[in-house]
Amino acid sequence: MKVIVLGTNHAGTTAVRTLKRLNPEIEVVTYDRNDVISFLGCGIALWVKGEVKDPNGLFYATPEILESEGIVVKMKHEWVSIDADKKTVLIKNLETGETFEDSYDKVIVATGTWPLLPPIPGLDLNGVQICKNYDHAKVIQKANLDDSIKKVTVVGAGYIGVELVDAFVAHGKEVTLVDFADRIMPVYYDAEFTKHVEDRMEKAGVKLALSQGVKEFKGTNGKVTHVVTDKEEIATDYVIFSVGVVAQTKPLEGVVELSDRKAVITNDYCQSSNPDIYAIGDCSTVFNKALNMEMPIQLATTAVRTGILAAANIVNGNKLPSPGFTGANGIEVFGFKMASAGVSETSAKKMGLDYEAILLSDSDRPEFMSTYKEAWIKLVWDKKSRKIIGAQVASENNHTEIMYMLSLGIQKELTIDELPLVDIFFLPHFNKPYNFVTLAGLEVLGLNYFKK
Repeated sequence: MKVIVLGTNHAGTTAVRTLKRLNPEIEVVTYDRNDVISFLGCGIALWVKGEVKDPNGLFYATPEILESEGIVVKMKHEWVSIDADKKTVLIKNLETGETFEDSYDKVIVATGTWPLLPPIPGLDLNGVQICKNYDHAKVIQKANLDDSIKKVTVVGAGYIGVELVDAFVAHGKEVTLVDFADRIMPVYYDAEFTKHVEDRMEKAGVKLALSQGVKEFKGTNGKVTHVVTDKEEIATDYVIFSVGVVAQTKPLEGVVELSDRKAVITNDYCQSSNPDIYAIGDCSTVFNKALNMEMPIQLATTAVRTGILAAANIVNGNKLPSPGFTGANGIEVFGFKMASAGVSETSAKKMGLDYEAILLSDSDRPEFMSTYKEAWIKLVWDKKSRKIIGAQVASENNHTEIMYMLSLGIQKELTIDELPLVDIFFLPHFNKPYNFVTLAGLEVLGLNYFKK
């Protein structure tokens, strides 16, 4: 059997290595348009900030490593089209311009996404920078070390934008954060959580220009000097533009079924509507267990797991169905640590779900200990079935690992009433006899006397 993998980042790297580990006899060929593979984009802000000293640590595989495992790796090769009837892909060598066909028994599409670039005047000015890959990271890191760049404007208050704000502030930049939404990170967290980070941002000197849409970028001699929104004009030396992504699936239009966001619609085995074409990672849909619907969940963790799923099912003949995904994620910025999974209350309300929710805060360790911090937890559950469909946790101390359990709980359809009975250990070094997770469930049951 010959398997071609198109794209070699999180999902693709996992897929090719899993294929070879499960069956060393399979012929595996991977193509990628970049000159590097397996780049941890989530580490860009850490490098820009200076937390990561050597960017080589942000690569968890190299072409040489994959080739040593028996995988054929072709860098700087772009996927042009696919012929599903002939079972061939048309590939372009970006160094020579040559195009050629390669045949497959199975193909895995792992081409990911690319930053959304709306038709905003001045978006092509020098100093307006998108953030996606290693080449972008090198440019941004250099800009952060440039003392002549004093004012930075970040457009987009999602994870990438917020993390880069933290990185720029750490280097003494004067930072403005612009977003069309009325608060930061609105997809993953409710306002009770994002407010903590916003307060810390403002205390650090960040200007929050929220509920504003960018209309134009102005410049002088081809270099950006101002960001024009529908409310103000912001003087700037440098801009990060990160407002969303688009699935890289154009060659699949008319070949397989795509969602309205151009992601490949897949089944429980990561197969597209064509059983010989699999899709994984950010360019595909997965089953969202919290919402019971197919949708893209564009996170590295999801990408890795779909890579495992596709490879295992190609080797073993569709014997490992997906358990569903919850979009579990986490972030640490400005000394505050948060994680979430499933659906937020904001999203549940917007989608018209019949839900209930609880927000609770408590000390993370007994007050008789020498140190302790306040921790916040929020749970969302389906009103009828009582199944937990969303969770958020935050603290200055790290309690993000709680989301491992709560994500699994959502996958396994744990109810809010069962939560207090989950066998969570107690030790004063780590938590309370009734820690804030158990306590939230007890509060829902009306047993609030346990709080004292």
